Amino acid sequence: MSYRRWTSPSETAEWLILVGAAFAVLGGWIPWMGHAPYYFVAGVALIGSGTLMLWSRSAGLWWYFLMFVAALIWSVFKVGLNGWSLLQRLFVLGLLGIGISITFVTSQSAIGRPLRVAAIVMAIVYGLAIGSMFLSAVF
Repeated sequence: MSYRRWTSPSETAEWLILVGAAFAVLGGWIPWMGHAPYYFVAGVALIGSGTLMLWSRSAGLWWYFLMFVAALIWSVFKVGLNGWSLLQRLFVLGLLGIGISITFVTSQSAIGRPLRVAAIVMAIVYGLAIGSMFLSAVF
């Protein structure tokens, strides 16, 4: 039996598609109750990002980052700078973003240096976003 040390971007993409499907299906009910369709839209964006990564396109990494930035803007618009409320909406997406970025950085595939540097910068941005939400919640 063979065990790999790191997951590949395609395995990460499959998980991202599954998470996106859960967001889209479960978030599809929320507009029926009179709320914003954010979770459905985010689920579709996650599926799109995962599909691009599955096809070995670097645009999947960028698509996920843009989805996170859009989620951050929507969350700040919705709840303001309240750290606890922002954590509820963005913590899991930030952790997923860190995991995706680390997968791109550590993969053994033919990913170029500029994409690896961009993935490192994105991981730092996700970490800073999570850290600032924690600081805002505590202080």
